[in-house]
Amino acid sequence: MSAEDSQHAPSVEISLRPGAPVFVVLHKDPLRERIDVRESRVLDLEPDVVFLAQTDPPVPRGLSGDEVEVAVLAGGGEDEPKRPMGYMARLLDVTDEFPVERSGVIDAVEPKGEGGVVAALAVSAPHPGDFFETSLRMHYRVPVDSEMRVVILLEDFESPELLDFSAGGARVRLKASEPAASGLHVGRSIPFRLLFLGSGYAAGDGVVRSLQKSDDGESVVIGLFFTNMEIRDIRYLERMVARAVSARRQRERDADYI
Repeated sequence: MSAEDSQHAPSVEISLRPGAPVFVVLHKDPLRERIDVRESRVLDLEPDVVFLAQTDPPVPRGLSGDEVEVAVLAGGGEDEPKRPMGYMARLLDVTDEFPVERSGVIDAVEPKGEGGVVAALAVSAPHPGDFFETSLRMHYRVPVDSEMRVVILLEDFESPELLDFSAGGARVRLKASEPAASGLHVGRSIPFRLLFLGSGYAAGDGVVRSLQKSDDGESVVIGLFFTNMEIRDIRYLERMVARAVSARRQRERDADYI
């Protein structure tokens, strides 16, 4: 970030402390509208180093020495949403042997083996003025409503419920009782077809990037990252997302006059 940008950086409270959730951005490709964001949290801090929990999927050791972005959700009062603030860090080390007793969140970490250690990432610590407002997604996410006439089909799943979608992925609710649900895990690839009823469809593979079970255990919500799509499908999906966003914003403008 330039000196001029630093002067105009948003003034928000940014807190890096043990237990704080953070996001590690390994890769951004604005041209292809792709981003690789992985959730983590702070384990411990030193003046020049921040220790983060290893992500899922894990950051490979081969990236040691590379530059990554570390982001936190900062600011936000009662009526103001939090916004992501990031800084560029050097990935100093990837280790499977970070001592649990050094962690400021001992009760929340699960040690591996008898040595009382956890997998961790060591990244360079931020300096004053390093933080800048950033984004953790490349695509506008469109919430699904009944008027959209859009559904998703997932191979081996009988009744997936599309919650929202973008040009890069979707969130889908699945019944935990379905046989295929027992094999869900982060990294699994599921062939999909996103149907815009009366118009057409886009197809490809959806890689599971996140999953969360409901409190009652009856359903699971998965986040999919779209890949292995034909160019025509990518362009078609981009057009349909743009159309859905335009229609939604028009409805919001119309509502202001009621």
